Amino acid sequence: MAPSSTSANTNQTDPLQHPLQATAMAIGGATGERRSNRMSHMASANEGPADIIAKVSGAVQGGTREDDGAYFTSNEGIPFPDPAHSKTVGGIPIASDVFLFQKQQHFNRSKNLEPNFLSSVGEKTPVFVRFSTVTLGREFPDEARNPRGFAIKFYTMEGNYDIVGLNFPVFFCRDPIQGPDVIRSQSRNPKNFLLDFDALFDLLGNTPEGNHAGLMYFSDHGTPQGWRFNHGYGCHTFRWVNKDGKFVYIKYHFIAKHGQKQFTEPEAIRISGEDPDYSKRDLWDTIEAGEEIEWTAMVQVMQPEEADPEKLGFDPFDVTKVWPRGKFPMQEFGRLVLNKNPENFHRDVEQAAFAPGSMVPGIEDSPDPLLQFRMFFYRDAQFHRIGINLHQVPVNCPFMAQSYSPLNFDGQMRVDANHAGNKQYVPNSFAHKFRPDVAEAPYLVSDNVVSRKSHYWHEGKKNEYDQAKELWSRVMTDTQRQNTISNTAKLLRFVKYPDIQKRYLAQIYNIGTDYAQGVYSALPKKEFEFSEVEQLSQTAHEWYKEKKFRPSSGERLTGYAPEMAIYNV
Repeated sequence: MAPSSTSANTNQTDPLQHPLQATAMAIGGATGERRSNRMSHMASANEGPADIIAKVSGAVQGGTREDDGAYFTSNEGIPFPDPAHSKTVGGIPIASDVFLFQKQQHFNRSKNLEPNFLSSVGEKTPVFVRFSTVTLGREFPDEARNPRGFAIKFYTMEGNYDIVGLNFPVFFCRDPIQGPDVIRSQSRNPKNFLLDFDALFDLLGNTPEGNHAGLMYFSDHGTPQGWRFNHGYGCHTFRWVNKDGKFVYIKYHFIAKHGQKQFTEPEAIRISGEDPDYSKRDLWDTIEAGEEIEWTAMVQVMQPEEADPEKLGFDPFDVTKVWPRGKFPMQEFGRLVLNKNPENFHRDVEQAAFAPGSMVPGIEDSPDPLLQFRMFFYRDAQFHRIGINLHQVPVNCPFMAQSYSPLNFDGQMRVDANHAGNKQYVPNSFAHKFRPDVAEAPYLVSDNVVSRKSHYWHEGKKNEYDQAKELWSRVMTDTQRQNTISNTAKLLRFVKYPDIQKRYLAQIYNIGTDYAQGVYSALPKKEFEFSEVEQLSQTAHEWYKEKKFRPSSGERLTGYAPEMAIYNV
């Protein structure tokens, strides 16, 4: 998709056009003017083979095996300690957690390969936006129940900045070691390739914190009316940092200009049959007709000294939680405008690579553990999917950057100037071109202990459900609640195991007794009494929260700024 304030690409029929020029023209820029001063160094770094490409491009035998192992292990047979707690220091995941890294890197390879810019009023930054479902394949009907990806790439003068978000403000897990499990639980069963509702409800039934996002999933938010009437969220907590190293914590919201619209379940089923490409077609046709699609870009802001769950009553770094808007009001900082369609789906969309770790100076990470690990594994997944030289794909090219001189060389399909005259090592005696002024602003982590001890403030507590309760009882209307009950029951009836149904109902009982009772009453076949659900609900907040790893008093994620300077002057 395309950026704010552009004109049509006048060179789109030129088969000899350089890929960098194609990218610049495809996303426009301010009225499509020539950017020779910003393009010259990039063009010279990509002469040679890149020009040529620009011209040319226009099974296990035997019976069923049952797992008879006494315990889960790594690929090397080492016992796996726990499914819900990464190894951290002060709550931040660390590279020495071999189980976390192996699990994520294996998942990345398990499938076949298929704010300087915010500094002034009126600043226009080219963007590319990719919309997607999260766990369903591209051939699946657009209106199937699923979270929606909302990823934005900003082409700034200090490099590309990515926000990799959703149409939900929260996610289904907060510890990165559970990330692959969330995706697999919403994917097809590897044995029969059917949608696996046993897995979906089983994971939610054993993940108390996941049912805030689960509530949104089963509501009509799970079947949005195309892409245009969808809000987008950055989900994680980030930092905005000034030139003096002072920072605030922020959360991104992109509010659709014409508001949110959703299909009911019957409407979504009908549209899926009548026009499986509804969302893609609506987006494409609207832009082709010359209409702009717009979101208001907003943030919530929190001071570092406020960022303590003991003071707030909720964990500001827990991606399964939101910040109350009454305490942290929304503040507008810009507009997101789309006005041009991609020219080639494979080149411009399928090969687009987004990574939460792509942050330009002035935008930095927070103690959010899932964000910390996504900053690694998204890039790792893209290297596997596209290759380590993915920056050569036009849509990923930082063509607006004032400087481009990477210290990463060689690799498969490297066709630009590669070393470009630079030495293949640093430090050296020939060039010192580093920017100590862009070193990240320090912040304090919770403690200096390396362990699997949880730092999630809500873990093992009944207040895990407070925000989901608020969404159910106060935010949703009666109609929305009734639709959610119906949507949930229609899928829960596919679950073959009564124990899974019972455990899931125990989780949502803690969100709303009427929610659980309504879903139970709508089940066509009841193999247990509702009183069993009520009894189970008393301990549901503790499930898969191993007592050994639960946080003790004082162990929580905090994000204070250091009282004294850390860097030398």
